[in-house]
Amino acid sequence: MQGIRVVDLTAHLSGPFCTWQLAALGADVIKIEPPATGEPARETPPLKDGHSLYFDSLNRGKRSLALDLRAPEGKAVLHRLLATADLLVENFRPGVRDRLGCSDTELERVNPKLIRVSISGFGQESAMAKRPAFDIIVQALSGMMSINGPENGPLCRVGFSIGDIAAGLFATIAILDRLYERDCRGVARPAPIDISMLACQVALLENGYARFLNTGKLPQPLGTRHPSATPFESFPTADEPIVIANSGRKGWPVFCEALGLPALATDPRFAEESPRLDNHAAFRTIVIAELAKHPRAWWLERFAAGDVPCAPVNTIRDFAEGPLGAEQGAIGSAVAADGVALKFARSPLQRDDADAEPAAPLLGQHSDALLKELGLSASEIDALVGRGIVAATPPGRRQSSDNDRPSDNDRPSDHDRPT
Repeated sequence: MQGIRVVDLTAHLSGPFCTWQLAALGADVIKIEPPATGEPARETPPLKDGHSLYFDSLNRGKRSLALDLRAPEGKAVLHRLLATADLLVENFRPGVRDRLGCSDTELERVNPKLIRVSISGFGQESAMAKRPAFDIIVQALSGMMSINGPENGPLCRVGFSIGDIAAGLFATIAILDRLYERDCRGVARPAPIDISMLACQVALLENGYARFLNTGKLPQPLGTRHPSATPFESFPTADEPIVIANSGRKGWPVFCEALGLPALATDPRFAEESPRLDNHAAFRTIVIAELAKHPRAWWLERFAAGDVPCAPVNTIRDFAEGPLGAEQGAIGSAVAADGVALKFARSPLQRDDADAEPAAPLLGQHSDALLKELGLSASEIDALVGRGIVAATPPGRRQSSDNDRPSDNDRPSDHDRPT
């Protein structure tokens, strides 16, 4: 995506996750932030050496322009920037973009080729469009929480913000499709990309909806179990748990042999997938009793030798500090402009030819350079800085009054607060 310019008006998680992926692919992502406060997520804990780990994780590889969009001069600078851009990505509540002088009509005048992307809780046109949405809200509404948790136990939220992240990923896919249409096929679709967090959650639940809509059977929480396959879950061993996944009809006798119970393969209660699911309780009792005879490491070696899919149940520390993290190239270090070095999970889309793992920008770190790129003179930039419309250099510890903050209706996102 080198050569593609993205104006990023997003905040918190769903939008920044999308634009982080675009930056990882090589796009020039310009993050617009309020000059006095920056994006609200800059204050989200945990903090290290003045950096929000939440913010810095999601905003690597971007450039920061600290610009007051409430001021007419700020809107004029934004329009000047949008005239040079390929994409505008935002996750405001529906209607906020219009109040910022970025209605579809206005943007078509500013830049007819600009692709506009809106991520919101419920889509731009739905009856719930103006309601606030958070990750847990769309997990609850979609049915996601209804199938997550231990069998016959309390319902659980998925342990990370899957509602926000799924919307960010679907938005990224839609953007790549729209750029292909525009630049490779010469087709310019005028309608904005409209991504609903709720609709994305339903799409992720494809199997659950397919089963319910076609059989009437309502999916229930099963802990680590799979509803259509067994073994496909975690089991205790003599010391620590192990995950085992059956690889189908051919894998079943292989699993039984590795378990040391080859007779299970022909037991009529378990020989086929359907009866095995029906007799899961009896099956699990037999497997747990056998696994209790040896520690996890012993079983991992034995199952691996038999090509049975298996794994330890790692903590984040186990992966990050173990050989897998290094082998996968999944962890990277980034040094910010103020010299603070932080470690993060890398985007798997990060370009291999990148010089180093990019850091998140300091607030207003690139304001001067970006304004000069737009053709503003030094005196014009000084005037904007003097009036507080632009923060041209990274400030120190932020101190702001309530008057410096946007109103609740104009905050960059009420749809995806950090969780």
